[in-house]
Amino acid sequence: MQSRGSILVVDDDIGARESMKMILGGRFDVATTDRGYKAIELVKEKEFDVVVLDIRMPDITGIEVLKKIKENEPSPEVMMVTAFAALDTAKDAMKLGAYDYVEKPFKSFDELRNAVSKGIDRKMKMAKSLQLAKDFDEVRKQLLQLEKLSSLGQIASEVIHELATPITGVLGYSEFLLDQECNGIIKNSLQKIKSEAERCQNLIRNVLTFARKPENIKKPVNANEIVRRTVDIKAYQISLDNIKLVLNLDPELPIILADFGLIQQVILNIINNAQDVLKKHDKERLILISTKSDADNIFITIENSGPFIPTEHIDMIFEPYFTTKGAENGTGLGLSISRDIINSHNGEISVKNNNTIGVTFTIRLPIYKE
Repeated sequence: MQSRGSILVVDDDIGARESMKMILGGRFDVATTDRGYKAIELVKEKEFDVVVLDIRMPDITGIEVLKKIKENEPSPEVMMVTAFAALDTAKDAMKLGAYDYVEKPFKSFDELRNAVSKGIDRKMKMAKSLQLAKDFDEVRKQLLQLEKLSSLGQIASEVIHELATPITGVLGYSEFLLDQECNGIIKNSLQKIKSEAERCQNLIRNVLTFARKPENIKKPVNANEIVRRTVDIKAYQISLDNIKLVLNLDPELPIILADFGLIQQVILNIINNAQDVLKKHDKERLILISTKSDADNIFITIENSGPFIPTEHIDMIFEPYFTTKGAENGTGLGLSISRDIINSHNGEISVKNNNTIGVTFTIRLPIYKE
């Protein structure tokens, strides 16, 4: 149902004031006052759409009331009411922000109603314009954030490529030295160096796989392997935040037809969100990733022990640009993109609050059947 519109009539003449209330009352919600200063107070207390303002007031002129009203943001539309003798003043009032004026006595009831309706329309258009400006500013902030992320991604990719060469050298030299005769302590140290170099090499390979431009190339793949390689990327960083990450993967998990990098992107995004929540959590910090299957689908569940998602947010969490982090910390696109990726795999992603504590994301993907 459309709003009736909220009108404030300001006139010290009780006859004029009550007649305007009667004329407008059938179509609009009307409040009245006989004093200019009182009108200024009322406008500060309540958001009116239109103020119908008499030019001649006993305590303060209508022009001064108009100026004070227009200092408020957002301000109502103001229509002046004047006798013929003050017509020039009414025209001056329009230069100060009044949108129209009507002369007393009114030619007809419709003249007053139509003039007020005009103000209501102006108010609605202004509200829409302000909302569009606000939305545009939000989109601009999101685009700036995406540009920053894109730049960081390019820098990170270049750094990782540069790291690959020395890591390969460390791995090669450690293997060479292990083939030489050396005592047990040195051999054990070299083995640790080789093991850590291999871990770094795997991490670089995983990050480069993830960073490649997605082409949505689906191949038969084991979802457990996607989970493991994603966890390899995040394990060290998560440990710095004292978060325990546990895997409970079904060893008999069926194969799916999927783009490895895109599914990895979805899992990584959910883990990142869980990490952001848990590092501020003063209780148990746990992420549990499980896999299982039924006759037709495999399921990847990612649980965290953080606080519940507010009820009013849970239905909006996959919507584009929805974020509780602020534009400087998040784009609000991660989960929306994740949903689109899973949908493109004929799957489904959902989220729910657990019975006692924490949140669970569930990804369903169809089993690959040749």
